[in-house]
Amino acid sequence: MGASRIQGITVEIGGDTTKLTAALKGVNGEIRTTQSQLRDVNNLLKLDPGNTELLAQKHRLLAEAVRETKEKLETLKAAAEQANEALAKGEITQEQYDGLQREIIETEERLKSLEEQANQSAVAVQKIAAVGEDLKNLGDKISGVGTTLTKTVTTPIVGLGTVAVKTAADFDTAMSQVGAVSGATGKDLDALRDKAREMGSKTKFSASEAAEAMNYMAMAGWKTSDMLSGIEGIMNLAAASSNANTNVSKRICCPIFP
Repeated sequence: MGASRIQGITVEIGGDTTKLTAALKGVNGEIRTTQSQLRDVNNLLKLDPGNTELLAQKHRLLAEAVRETKEKLETLKAAAEQANEALAKGEITQEQYDGLQREIIETEERLKSLEEQANQSAVAVQKIAAVGEDLKNLGDKISGVGTTLTKTVTTPIVGLGTVAVKTAADFDTAMSQVGAVSGATGKDLDALRDKAREMGSKTKFSASEAAEAMNYMAMAGWKTSDMLSGIEGIMNLAAASSNANTNVSKRICCPIFP
């Protein structure tokens, strides 16, 4: 549809006069390639929402799509300035002029959408990175508590009772916050609660810490289904050693912010 809107309109760029369709051929090709890669990444993310490599690729591709769309919009607006004079001279028809204006409007809307997606992607990546670091720190603190409790015979017995009560309270509080942030209620919240408990039994972290991870994911805009399928990958990321955690951070940050 875009090509037909601007058919027959010429534009002067750098002193050369060319068809607007030809002037946009290169950037339109780049946009198509980027969109194709984005669709592929998004399809894979449906299977593995927490994959850090895919999230990094998505953010980079969105940044490229924003840049390419801005370039197209600049060319269209330059053509629109010249089209005003061309319409007055009768060199283009009103239909051609109106078609160009519609193409500009559509490109502006696409740019807005891409910028919103890029911003959401940035928040998601930052929150996931924060989950990994925060859970690692929490894990270190809990390991310290465990060491302290084993120093005597009686202290562990009293201490474990206190920890158990506090852990249950922390879990309920964390899950309430997950529900408030994500909007999950009823069966959805129950499913998240069960999944957090499952993570508490399968990983080195507690159910409360899994709930805290879900809270970060909810703040990043993850849906209930995405959290249920992606939480295990996030917990595995958090369980990595400090060296592995550094490598993951590089994978997340470096492709996005070279």
